[in-house]
Amino acid sequence: MRKTLFSAAFLVLFLGFSTGASAQTFPSGNWQLTAYNFRQKIAYPLGDTIITLNIDPNGKIGGRSGCNVYGGSFSLADGKLAISDIFSTMMACDEPLMSFERTYYDVLRASDNFTFDSGVLTITDKQTKSFVRFARVGKAKPRNKC
Repeated sequence: MRKTLFSAAFLVLFLGFSTGASAQTFPSGNWQLTAYNFRQKIAYPLGDTIITLNIDPNGKIGGRSGCNVYGGSFSLADGKLAISDIFSTMMACDEPLMSFERTYYDVLRASDNFTFDSGVLTITDKQTKSFVRFARVGKAKPRNKC
């Protein structure tokens, strides 16, 4: 009887931790931007420009933001996403791609929420309602031309 109670308590404890951990997991892997909505309602003509986000389970992010390569860190605490320490190469491209990159980084920094549903990752700044939306891809795409 004692062994059964111990096993049952362990199982409940294990399932409780497992459920809480999966609800707090930022989905790692390689992602490609499929949609965005920025507060200032400017439509940036991205054409065939590929924007990527690579999420490492150890708290690092990186990718291609159109013209430049970027990196940074992320953390999750109390259900809130925090993306910080964003840095990038300093290549120059034509406008409006440079403006898009600056706004993209700003949205990542300000975002505090994410959803992952049916293979789609959406990172949102609840205050401005700006978001970036990604679909999973197998590998990061080759470098874009400016």
